[in-house]
Amino acid sequence: MRSTTLRTESETARLQKQIAKGKAVLRELRETLEDLEDRIELARAKKRNGNKPGIPWEQAKKELGLDDLWDKPEARP
Repeated sequence: MRSTTLRTESETARLQKQIAKGKAVLRELRETLEDLEDRIELARAKKRNGNKPGIPWEQAKKELGLDDLWDKPEARP
């Protein structure tokens, strides 16, 4: 009976490791899919805007309220 219990415990541990790996793979796939969706949206936006000029960085910072934040070195990415 003891060997059956050990086998069951080792099977359970093996299955838990497989599940953890599977979850990690799913997380990576989800992140990759989100990145691809972002790229598709960016490509659509570029196509939609054609040759229109973009917004200058200084104006974008101001509109997004990043002016003060961006000037602090510790806040920069």
